[in-house]
Amino acid sequence: MANDLLKRFSSIRVFTKGGKMAPHKPLLLLYALSRLKNEKAERIDFNDAEDVVSPLIQTYGPFNAKTTVAYPYARLANEKSNIWWIEQHDKNASGDLNLTEARDRGLKAGFSNDVLAAFRQNPKLIDNVAVNLLERNFSPSLHQDIMEAVGLYLGDDEIEAVIRRKRDPKFRYKVLTAYYEQCCVCKYDIKMNGAAIALEAAHIKMHSAGGPEEVNNGFALCVIHHKLFDLGAITVDKELRVKVSERVVGDWGRRLNDEYHEKEISTPRSEQLLPTPQYLRWHNEQIFKGIV
Repeated sequence: MANDLLKRFSSIRVFTKGGKMAPHKPLLLLYALSRLKNEKAERIDFNDAEDVVSPLIQTYGPFNAKTTVAYPYARLANEKSNIWWIEQHDKNASGDLNLTEARDRGLKAGFSNDVLAAFRQNPKLIDNVAVNLLERNFSPSLHQDIMEAVGLYLGDDEIEAVIRRKRDPKFRYKVLTAYYEQCCVCKYDIKMNGAAIALEAAHIKMHSAGGPEEVNNGFALCVIHHKLFDLGAITVDKELRVKVSERVVGDWGRRLNDEYHEKEISTPRSEQLLPTPQYLRWHNEQIFKGIV
């Protein structure tokens, strides 16, 4: 039953017509899982979902995403996996939710009855489905932030092992060594007792999207620039120059732009270890929230 349920959740469509990654549905599902786990809420209110999930779509969705929670709230019920239920409702000219009605009625939605029955029988499936959604749709550096944003907390120590189960433990060592154990953007290189701290190996093309565990698909980045890279606030173009998104604002955003925009990254030890152009292009087109 568990494997069947995971397959059903894994089958949801998360790409727009133009092939752009669009994690609107996974974000709504994670919110619904949180409400179910924390409050036993089998049905959620559209207004509550809009307050929490719509801002997350702007943060974790594609560049210029204008979609609100209204899109996945209704469209999930059309999936062949039959994991989602929604009350009868009116539709607008585009076939989507009538926002005024959805808000005024507090339109209810949630998991289908058989999915709810599976969760009641085995509550641990909630965590397993959540891990599956995170792993398939978001970079690992974003998992904790997303869970906190939707109020979902995974209780078992085994969850971390599940998330990392397919990762090559040598990937971090190889990438950090290739980049002289320093951030390729800002050259941060603090060590303690000989070990690099707050320095990470970032995938250029996400592991869940088929990105390999190879140095040519990695950057050594400090934790700050890793998070900014995975969020699409920065990217690296084919000329190995940093690009800062025009959506980045604030004093620190200005400093980020002034100090690093158009600046070349520090390159690895040899040309054979340089990033593969197709992985850079993937990040430019799928993750970066700006114009390259």
